Amino acid sequence: MNSKIILTTAIALISTVLFSQTPKAYITNYGSDFISVIDIQKNQKNTDVITGSKPHGVAVSPDGNWIAVSNEGDNAVSIISASDNKVKQTIPVGKTPHQLSFSIDGKYVLTAINGEHKVDVISTSDWKLVNSIPVGKNPHIVLPMPDGKTVWVTSEGDNKIVKVHLDSMKVVAEIPTFGFPRVMTTTPDGKFIYLTLRWFHGLVKIDTEQNKIIAQVLLPQSDKFDNEGKAAHGLCVAPDGKTVYLTSQFTNDVTAIDVASNKILKNITAGKNPNWIEFTSDGKFAVVSNTSSNDASIIDVANWKVVATIPVGKNPKRLWVANTK
Repeated sequence: MNSKIILTTAIALISTVLFSQTPKAYITNYGSDFISVIDIQKNQKNTDVITGSKPHGVAVSPDGNWIAVSNEGDNAVSIISASDNKVKQTIPVGKTPHQLSFSIDGKYVLTAINGEHKVDVISTSDWKLVNSIPVGKNPHIVLPMPDGKTVWVTSEGDNKIVKVHLDSMKVVAEIPTFGFPRVMTTTPDGKFIYLTLRWFHGLVKIDTEQNKIIAQVLLPQSDKFDNEGKAAHGLCVAPDGKTVYLTSQFTNDVTAIDVASNKILKNITAGKNPNWIEFTSDGKFAVVSNTSSNDASIIDVANWKVVATIPVGKNPKRLWVANTK
């Protein structure tokens, strides 16, 4: 075959792969009963997908084929095909489902059931509910750990986080917090967990080997914080593991904090009441859902500026960034 034809064919194939696997953000709109799908490369909304009443949590499967959404108003989880943005399954779960996650191996969807103090476990092989794990009062977040064997769950009503082993489906450890635990994230190596608390304008850092809090970081203007619960909320560690980013619903800022030194590096203003933050896999862009301005901010991380503000539905909450087809 002619070398020019081979080269042209190769370029076409590469272009097809790049085009078919572009980074997208999936955002739940709690007040609109649908999720919004954003093309991060084009800085535009692709479509909205109707799910159920009060969509709260969202997660994408490790293979990028499925999107899971917890519908707080319907007490159900919707399973959406990433290929056509259609709901393929609706699975009843417990009362008031909050954030959910796929296990690292993709075998399970684990949903924090805030109203029944448990985590419901759905098998992805047949989309059936296969287990319910008691985890303490008012679980809010399920955080899969990089080891693929464990998840951590925030227990808001008990002021603690608990560790669940996926082999036994039982709680194997717990760490007390000094307040109402909200959102968690982990470093890529699993050595540290970062946690926000409802009445604390900052974050705490947890050593997962010692199972204890080892540091606290207060955000700017904490001396003016009104202590009414509108505090720090969403957080995410950058893919390189060097920086953790935190949203403040008090100042409307995103703050970058150095993982090694626990020092604040810089701040940037997002939209009103920023709820959640996630990164593209290359770390070049961060996406922030802004609950009170009903939009999403796209941040160019290297240049540290907001490059797009994209309208979505009412009261956007959770988001997940993934390369999907």
